[in-house]
Amino acid sequence: MSKMAYHSRAKLLSEATQDDLYKAAERCDPNETILTVWRVPKDSRGPAACSNFPVPLLLPCFWPHLCILSPICLLGYVAAKGVAEGTTYVLTDRNVHVMIDASFGPCGQCYRTGTDWGTVGLNQVQSLVVNNASSGLLSCCCAVGSLNLGVPYGSPVANYGGGKRSAPSTLRMYVDNPDEARALIQDAKAKYTGTSAGGDANVTMISPGGTAIPQMSAAAAEKSPAEKIADLKGLLDMGAIDAGEYDAKKRELLNQM
Repeated sequence: MSKMAYHSRAKLLSEATQDDLYKAAERCDPNETILTVWRVPKDSRGPAACSNFPVPLLLPCFWPHLCILSPICLLGYVAAKGVAEGTTYVLTDRNVHVMIDASFGPCGQCYRTGTDWGTVGLNQVQSLVVNNASSGLLSCCCAVGSLNLGVPYGSPVANYGGGKRSAPSTLRMYVDNPDEARALIQDAKAKYTGTSAGGDANVTMISPGGTAIPQMSAAAAEKSPAEKIADLKGLLDMGAIDAGEYDAKKRELLNQM
């Protein structure tokens, strides 16, 4: 049986193509079965690139700095958009992979990433957060829906969150339908770990202007207080809970130790 025969039922979503599936099959472990492939859709690439720039730059007091730095900002935007255009997400029966093959400039010679490949195991996915695109004056250029996966700190696929003293702990996936992507990953993880759908992932829904309320699973309830605190820190870093909620729950868990 050919290698591609194992992936014949893979779903191609969010503008993914058969060529993306072939490239993924070449890089996945032979024992893995590809379930779904996504690309960052065209309409999301610009907003995704904008999301990498600091919000304060939009304030009038920063406009002189923005004018001076405009060539650098423009190049940064073009590079970020190129990375978004060249990003493919691959869900298998064991892992979530991120493949980036980006370039920009005449004939792609100004900047090229090569083919970067990162992996996180389904059993390492700690949370699934649907971040719906907001609306309003800036929504056309600075807001885009995404699915945020809580992953181990410093994971090779982590591209969001963290700070000066902490490594990123979130994989932000820009896809056409974040709710559908969440359901597919949740189902794949349940089958891989032998739990019921959503049984061991913290699922949080976020709507524009709403408050995120993490739903702790039965499996999460069996974790030690220290492990729960680490999970809470991940939710804090990705913005699923605020500092007050984190501190209150942390004190409660510390009292259990």
